[in-house]
Amino acid sequence: MYFQSSPLTPLPPLIHPTFSQPTPIIYIAANNTPPPPPPRMPLLRPLTRIPGLLRQASTMAQPRFSAGTDAASVTPALKALLTSDGGRWTLAKDGAALERQFKFKTFAKTWDFMTGVALQCKIKNHHPEWSNVYNTTFVRWTTHNPAGLSDKDIDMAAQCDALAAQLAELPPEPQPEAAVEAEGQSCAIRGLADRAAGAAGDCCTPKSK
Repeated sequence: MYFQSSPLTPLPPLIHPTFSQPTPIIYIAANNTPPPPPPRMPLLRPLTRIPGLLRQASTMAQPRFSAGTDAASVTPALKALLTSDGGRWTLAKDGAALERQFKFKTFAKTWDFMTGVALQCKIKNHHPEWSNVYNTTFVRWTTHNPAGLSDKDIDMAAQCDALAAQLAELPPEPQPEAAVEAEGQSCAIRGLADRAAGAAGDCCTPKSK
């Protein structure tokens, strides 16, 4: 017996004895070939830059100034230093500190940088929390007593930028792989400064004679 084929042959709707609504119509190809598989959905790649996003969120902290600091007068200079406005510094310690990392071509230039900063510290009677490994120096400016950011911290951060530019500071590395490696190095050298600051104790409260 010969049947003329057609593209699709609808089956009559089936009525369930309990329900009045017909079940959906099922189409079967006339040549009994199975329907094509549904299109595959593209796989979504997992987010791999969470540390960078967290680091960016941390830069949005609000500054916490030390008592006696005129916030209105120092805020413009502070904003110019921050990464959110094109600078290289980030707020740390709940907004009470400025910190960043400096990298130079050689250890000699790194040492020249630290010597120049130390000279400014002597002039301004203010010191950083910092650490150094070979050609990389981590610097954090904060005022311990009264605690918070002061005009000295902001001024010394700007002095560091100017001195680093004179000594041909290396630009930040744009490659993602290098950025991940640099992030690990930054955390390690920051930890050195944290341990040194903790071991130093109260360094800014006037000592009783």
